Amino acid sequence: KLVSDEIVVNIIKERILKKDCLKGFILDGFPRTLSQAYDLDSMLEELNRNVDLVIEFAVNDQVLIERISGRFSCKNCGAGYNDVSLLPKKEGICDFCGGSDFIRRKDDNKYTASKRLEAYNNETLPLLPYYKDKNLLFSIDGLAEIEEVAFKIEELLKKWDSYRWLAWKGEYNRQSWAI
Repeated sequence: KLVSDEIVVNIIKERILKKDCLKGFILDGFPRTLSQAYDLDSMLEELNRNVDLVIEFAVNDQVLIERISGRFSCKNCGAGYNDVSLLPKKEGICDFCGGSDFIRRKDDNKYTASKRLEAYNNETLPLLPYYKDKNLLFSIDGLAEIEEVAFKIEELLKKWDSYRWLAWKGEYNRQSWAI
């Protein structure tokens, strides 16, 4: 069973009240449901804070399933590989430690990946219009090269930083702020 939303929100509240979160924080994979988003908003409102930015890593469902079901790693050193996108340079030999024993997580298969995606589509996907209506949602191609994804995130954060400066000066219009 999953931990209740109330417990998770309280854990987040306790954590973001620490000194290192005074200037901001990043939540990865939370909220996952509209109910969690409402609870998060209420908790942040109590603290006179709010969600500033939501990044969606957009991916094609079929490609995602293929990537998940193709993952494997070196049992020795943990180096990650993929049947489709990243095979060892020499078949059966780890590029990093020379090991030859590879493992796959039991849940990295098409069935489980499809079920996770079904849960995402039913429970998490409704968050996108919720945050889009608040002008907080920005989408990045999650299937792009790692460097490109990192660049887009940096670009978005720099623009967000400029927006915050204008907001502080009272010279902004959130509706027109776009990436």
